[in-house]
This record gives sequence, C-alpha cells and structure tokens, in this order.
Amino acid sequence: MPGVSQLSLFSAEARPTSLADLGGMLCGPGRILRFGGGITARLSLDLADSARAREVRAAAAPFGLAFEAGERSCAGRELRTAYRRDLAVLAREWTGTDRGKTVPAGFQLDGTALRLWVLASGRPDGRGGYLLPLDGAAPGTHDPLIAATTRLGLPPARVTLAPCPECAEPVDPADRRHPDDPPEATAPPSTRGTAPRLADPEDDSPDPDGLPVVDLAGSASEPGPVLVDLTHLPEPAGPAPLPTCPDHHRGPECRRAGPALRITGVRRMQRLVELVGPPPEGVDPAGWPQYRGLTWG
Repeated sequence: MPGVSQLSLFSAEARPTSLADLGGMLCGPGRILRFGGGITARLSLDLADSARAREVRAAAAPFGLAFEAGERSCAGRELRTAYRRDLAVLAREWTGTDRGKTVPAGFQLDGTALRLWVLASGRPDGRGGYLLPLDGAAPGTHDPLIAATTRLGLPPARVTLAPCPECAEPVDPADRRHPDDPPEATAPPSTRGTAPRLADPEDDSPDPDGLPVVDLAGSASEPGPVLVDLTHLPEPAGPAPLPTCPDHHRGPECRRAGPALRITGVRRMQRLVELVGPPPEGVDPAGWPQYRGLTWG
C-alpha cells in the first residue's frame, strides 16, 4: 500500500467485534426500526453493489445476523434483517425521544465504524475527494457526525447530492407503477354529478335521467329554464407530476440524493485511507477511498 504507513489505532483491519460497531451502517442512510414495544428491531440499508452487499452480510454474520433482499430503488437493493431482540439495544441507542434516528450520546467514530459507513454508502466525488452520505430523514444526526469525523482528523464539508438522472426527470404518475405490480382495476365511468343533456325539440322520448325535458322552442311569453351543457368544458389542471424514477417504488424522493459529508485534500484523504484500510476483496477499488499516488493492488 504505497504512501500509507502502518495503520493507526483507529484502523479497521479487523471485523466488528460487537453489535455496537454496526452503528457505522447507521451513520449514513441506513435505518433501524423498532417493533413490539421496542423489544425487537430491524436493520436495513440500500446497496447497489453486490460485492458490497456480500461484505455487509459478512460483517454481520458473526453476530448471527442475516440480511435478506427487499425492495429495489434507485439506490440499489434493500438489505434488511429480521426483527430481532438482540438489535433492540442498538435501536435504543440510535433512536431519540421523538422516535427518530439520533446519534448516541458520547458516540466516538473509529476506524471500524467508519469502514462500515464507507462500505454501506461511501463513494468518490469525481474530483479527488470522497463522499459520506448522511440520512436526509434524520437531520439531527448531521452535526454530531460532523463533530465525530472532525475529531478523527477529517474535518468535512457539508454538501447536497443531486438526484440520479431518472429521478431528476418528471414522470407521469401512470408510469410510476412497477412492472411487477398487478394491473390496477378500472372503475366504470360515473355519471353522478354530470350536467343534464340538452333536449332536442323534435325528440319526444323520455329523458334517461328522469328529468323534465325543456322545450327550447316554446313561446317567449312562457320561457322555460335554459340548460347549459358543461360536458365540453376543459378539465382543471391537475398537480404537476412529482420527480421520481420507475424503480423507486413510486416514491417522490430520490434515495441517492440528499446531504453528505465531503472529505477533500491530500492529507485528509491519506488519513481517511489510513483509517478505513484497503477495500474488501471483490469490492471495486475505484469506489474506495484513495488519493493521488496510491493504487490498490
């Protein structure tokens, strides 16, 4: 590993040693949900890279945790555990009084947690830096995580990631249905509330709605009520289609967009590499932290 000396005390060559270490997956957009009055919990995250998904499973395996595949979104395939009692403690630590995600009091980010954060959601910024996505649904976690990375010698910049190209384009609501969804039932058109039809002066047939037929050809001295045909008026404009992509289970938010921390600069990138270590076997080195002059073998 050219340019990188011996790994620091915070480094993450070893796998997580406790369930608390899996909190690194929650630094980003990972989610933990409690159930049954808080006695069980489930951990979930989205991963587009099958090699990273394999490593996430390997990190959790020593604790008896198994991830199953869930829904697919523009951020990848959801991986989620079953509801388990042994995840309840981790859930309590990462859940605030408002039941939203929070950073545990006294949380200290180390190389193991940082490596899991990188593994779960990190990616290069395309300009020599590295992005650590945050959870846009948990803004209260942002400042504590900025403080935690700064204490590690990685003072970051806060940035906002753009949505993926598919989510950036408006999509007609009719196109939001996933190809695997069952076809939607179509109700017969309703005539309730429509305007009565105009009567034909030479048509003496009864009105189908049981309404009296108005003779518009009658004398001016006995004018009848004039009915106005409203059936050809233009329909009112509906709401503009929400930006979404077809594979995002019809939701308006792009899971690849949102807040993130950006690590830049040669020294900070060297420090980041020192902390997280080399990429796991099979994971694309191009998506792992690196800096100029360093090539992963």
